[in-house]
Amino acid sequence: MKNKGLPFGRILLMQNPGLTINKRIVFEGGVYHIIQRAPGRELLFLEKSDYLHFLAVLKETVKKFNLDLFCFALLPNHLHLLLRINKSNLSSAMKNLFERYADYFNKKYRRKGHVFCGRYRASFCNSDDYLLAASLYIHINPYKATLCKHPKEYRWSSLNLYLENSKKSFVNYEFILSLLHSQMEEARKKYLEMIDESLKSREEAFLDLSSVKKIIGELVKITKRFFNKKDEKGDLEKLLDSFRKKKRVVKPEDKEARKYLIQQLIANGYKVKDITEELQISRASLYRILNPK
Repeated sequence: MKNKGLPFGRILLMQNPGLTINKRIVFEGGVYHIIQRAPGRELLFLEKSDYLHFLAVLKETVKKFNLDLFCFALLPNHLHLLLRINKSNLSSAMKNLFERYADYFNKKYRRKGHVFCGRYRASFCNSDDYLLAASLYIHINPYKATLCKHPKEYRWSSLNLYLENSKKSFVNYEFILSLLHSQMEEARKKYLEMIDESLKSREEAFLDLSSVKKIIGELVKITKRFFNKKDEKGDLEKLLDSFRKKKRVVKPEDKEARKYLIQQLIANGYKVKDITEELQISRASLYRILNPK
């Protein structure tokens, strides 16, 4: 994947209490799985015009903030977006999107209070396997919520852009399909096979947002069968061992390798505290490495 020099590894749900909204690892070219939901038993979308309005605001946000939107699913009480930022502007983009929709919703229904349940979740995605798995998870969500008999029947997701010869869209569906095959028709067939295979998942906590990491991890097994890739963890351990032995990192190529290693460790679920101890660097140094000026 071409991504400002960022190599792809695995997905990480930013659930560590130490990683607040201001300390998320956000950088140009980063791919994120965004989850936002309504508070309690409230709903985000009550009728067709609400879905259409949100999509209109989403389209404007994609253009205004120079985002690449790969897929989405809008459910009555929560939503999923999979996108790439091309500038370090994730927070401002999501603030624009959710505040504008909240203003519309409150005015339309003459209500006050929160439309969304606090801050959105942003899961950093940096592997082809996880990118595909996240898109599968998003697209089969309506089916798992019993809103349709098959995900392709659900109107308020981007799945049909993946499965049919589609018109020009603000959704960059071709990016993920191109990971499966250079020919779009063949890629569409493979993606449908992956969707159908994903539907067999019997994970009872599928709609429990605290279980997203586990579920996507299961879906990765499906993507790996299509990619037929080897597990990269052995290479990761070797790279980590090599840096444990280094007292100083001076050469540009070593600095790039260290940045890559940190990204992979984060994506494989290592906590920031563990990484700083392993590499004997401070938390501030870690963020400088990942976000050089």
